[in-house]
This record gives sequence, structure tokens and C-alpha cells, in this order.
Amino acid sequence: MPRCAEVSCGRWRPERLAPRWASGIRLNGHWYCSRVCVQTAARAGLDVQAVPAAPAALRPLRLGVLLRHQQAITDADLNAALESQRVSGLRLGAELQRLQRVRPEQVLRALAAQSNVSYFASFDVAKVTAGPSWLAADTVRALGLVPFEIDEAGRRVRVVCAGPVPRAAVRAMHQLTGWTPEVYLVHDDVWQRALEAYRPKSGARADVVTLGGIDAAASFVADTASTDRAVTMHHAQWDRFTWIRVEGSRQVSNLLVPGAVEGTCQAAPTVH
Repeated sequence: MPRCAEVSCGRWRPERLAPRWASGIRLNGHWYCSRVCVQTAARAGLDVQAVPAAPAALRPLRLGVLLRHQQAITDADLNAALESQRVSGLRLGAELQRLQRVRPEQVLRALAAQSNVSYFASFDVAKVTAGPSWLAADTVRALGLVPFEIDEAGRRVRVVCAGPVPRAAVRAMHQLTGWTPEVYLVHDDVWQRALEAYRPKSGARADVVTLGGIDAAASFVADTASTDRAVTMHHAQWDRFTWIRVEGSRQVSNLLVPGAVEGTCQAAPTVH
């Protein structure tokens, strides 16, 4: 007979008692004897932070260098943009376009090369409407990654975003969903239309539930586990928030807890 997975409990699973009680509650595949133990384990799991991905060995080339290498601009164009950029406050690519020194597609191609991803010079936003829609709309907006197609065999989800690629958001989506994002850059206005076209599937939560703290989130997870009897949970830190995704047989919940450290993105599945 297995013990309760909560180390502070260790109660034996009573196989001969009432089936519902004996079945207990499962969180991420581990058996717990009670809601209290699930909440304790969820609370401990939410404190676990994965080691951030190692930085690339080489820094990506600057956008200006890439545009010069692609012969899209001259040294004079670059110097003019850098000078006027101090006043406008725009990013270099936007400033070059404002000065009409470069075409939008040239900037997009350079940004894609900078992040080693693909890009779409044109994109049919209708693909978003017909594509995967299991994530809450608020989650998609916060991450800035809009799904439009999935590769079932490879467990990959194709997404569009505006440049530069938000690497931390890509890692967070992977941890929250278990699918590997395949990123395609699009023009800013196209990305905005794709974002507006995204709708979660019928019956899914349209919004993220905002909670007051990690304790409240652990309680929410325990309540969901008690109802569904078995759930999985993943969490990620992104842009001053902790994002939590709880999946059960009856419902999928997306939770948002303010208070994560700004500028970090650490993620991990909950463990006992």
C-alpha cells in the first residue's frame, strides 16, 4: 500500500476502506490522502523555481549590424537613425522606418535572423481563429504569443509574435502547456490583429483568475483536485506575476498571482 506523497503526513493508503476515500486525490500523478495534504504539497511546489535557461554563448548581433550586413541600410542611414533615436525614443527598426531608410520587411527579416526564427511577410489572421485555442485570452495577451497551428506528433505549437522575440515568454508558454512554441515573427499591426482574433475554445475560462497570493493559489488547486480527484499543475514566473495552469478532467483553470520578480521567467511543474 503506498503512502501519502506529502512527506509531513506519510499516511498509508487504506485499500479496504470506502472506494472514494481510498482513491484519495492525485496531484501530478502522486497520491495524497486528503485535501489538506494536497494544499500543503501545492504550496511547497509553488515555492520551487527551476534554474533559468543558460544564456547563449554568444550575444546576438545588433539589429543595425544585421541590416548593414544585409545591405538594407548604409552607415549614414544607421548614424542618422541613432542620432534621431535619442529624441524620438523609438526602437532602431521603427526609427529607420520613420526616416524611410528601410522597408518594414527588411526590419522583420533582420529581427528574425537576430533571434534565429522564421518570419511571415504576410499572414492570414484567419488561421488564428481556426487554430488551437486552449489557452485563456489573458494568458495569450500577457505572453504576446498567439497560437495558430499545432504539430501533434512533435508536440509543437506554432505562434506569431512581434519582434524582438520574447524569449522568457516562450519558455513560460512551454512550461505552462507542455508544448514547444515554434515562433514566427510578423509585423506589429498584423500581430495586433492576430491578438484581437484569438478566442479561447467554448467552455474554457475566457479570463485568468487573479488571486491574492501563493497560499490562495494552493487552496484553489486543492479545491480543484478535491472536485476532479486528479489534476496536473504547472507554474511559471513572468513579468512580475506567477502564472499557474491547473488541468483536471472537468475543468482547466488559469491563475495569476502578482508578486513575482520583474524581468525573470522561471518555471517548473509542481512536485511533492
